[in-house]
Amino acid sequence: MVRGIATKPARIGSDKIYLTKARDFLNGAIMEAEKENWNSAAVLSIHAVISACDAICAKFLQLRHGGADHVHAVELLSSLPFERSEIESKLKQARRIISLKNAAEYEDRLIKQTEAQEMLKDAQRLVEWVENKLGL
Repeated sequence: MVRGIATKPARIGSDKIYLTKARDFLNGAIMEAEKENWNSAAVLSIHAVISACDAICAKFLQLRHGGADHVHAVELLSSLPFERSEIESKLKQARRIISLKNAAEYEDRLIKQTEAQEMLKDAQRLVEWVENKLGL
């Protein structure tokens, strides 16, 4: 387990709920990107990743992130029982997205089209990976 990360126990079957949320957020991000609403596409991509992380951790660790810093939700992936290279790839994708969370939600700047499109691409890859790992 990753030290210093606040976690909560995950109920059996909650992985499916978190994955449904991830898919919903991802679908919303796609729709917002089609309308060139880059800020909302970015925020929805971020939340898709957070929910996807909760889904896979709930399934394989029976835990999910329980703190205020969403970077830690991503860091829990490092505890998953998969090949290190696979985990490192997914950590890299998730970190790229989460690193823009403050900019997308709180800072006095707008998310650029290229940033939003990259975030969406990473979110799609991560959600698809989680779907495959969960067999859903």
